[in-house]
Amino acid sequence: MGFFTVRRISFVMFLVLGGAMPAAAYVGPGLGAGTLGVIVGLVGSILLALFAFFWYPIKRILFSRKRAEEHDSSIEKSTVEGDVPTDSGSSRDD
Repeated sequence: MGFFTVRRISFVMFLVLGGAMPAAAYVGPGLGAGTLGVIVGLVGSILLALFAFFWYPIKRILFSRKRAEEHDSSIEKSTVEGDVPTDSGSSRDD
């Protein structure tokens, strides 16, 4: 692997991380709550995006089936009563 071998990289990382001094910092409840809020917001937005991505195609399939069933039942109903099903889109008076 040449000059940068795994052993050499591991040794340098050990020296850098082993020589680090602990930080004299105070993490209060405000910073902790803010961090949790950011994490919850990120996870929630990802879940909402996935839900929206998968929900709309499923919703379209479900409602298209329902409309098809309603359309079929209205045709059956009108033929049983003796009416002839007509195209509801045409409204020409000849």
